[in-house]
Amino acid sequence: MVAAKFMDDIHYNNAYFARVGGVEVAEMNGLELELLFALRFRLNVTPATFATYCAALEGEMAADDGPLPSPSPSPEEEGNDRRQPPPRRKDGITNKVAAAVDRSALLTAAHHRVVVVEITQ
Repeated sequence: MVAAKFMDDIHYNNAYFARVGGVEVAEMNGLELELLFALRFRLNVTPATFATYCAALEGEMAADDGPLPSPSPSPEEEGNDRRQPPPRRKDGITNKVAAAVDRSALLTAAHHRVVVVEITQ
């Protein structure tokens, strides 16, 4: 949350994060201050640190060879005892494959952001 606010505090404020987290706004404000002081207000990370984080995240994704968990059935689907194949997109790719591709694209975008940080600083 602090990282998101550091980069862009326009869209979500502590009231939003408190509501999502199920705590009072005053408690969220206090937690944020406690974290900021613990970090000594050093919120910037070097591009090398960010790249290391991205590499670790990619390693975690590669290590997860198992299938993605199935979503819980909706109340309407619970009455249907027949198992249906995963839905396919118009291009024939299953949603599981599309989700994996989307995660890969997100990591690629994260790497590009590091380059932007290096250029602008």
